Amino acid sequence: MSGRDESLAQNESDHRQVNEQIEQRVLLFAGEEPSFGIVCECDRRECDRRLVVNVADYEQIREDPLLFIVVPGHEDEQVEDVVEGDRREYLIVRKRGDAADEAERSDPR
Repeated sequence: MSGRDESLAQNESDHRQVNEQIEQRVLLFAGEEPSFGIVCECDRRECDRRLVVNVADYEQIREDPLLFIVVPGHEDEQVEDVVEGDRREYLIVRKRGDAADEAERSDPR
């Protein structure tokens, strides 16, 4: 994996770790069907876009370490495929190749 690819994968992992921390805080104070704001999990270091996700949906997506939630237009066709794009607020993408290997290695779960 090139240094650039490793850097992109690290950006995604960093975004995901922030979202995991946010989710834990939300669950402490949430009602029946809680939603929370997350940061886009794209590979753009400068990205600070926010998304609102239902906690149950987030948990389901996070069961697969290769799936990430990104703002429409932030998908990277070189390393991932859109697996669900019918939600207006966000896309679900699946990593492939070296990016998939790195996502599995850096998954905190």
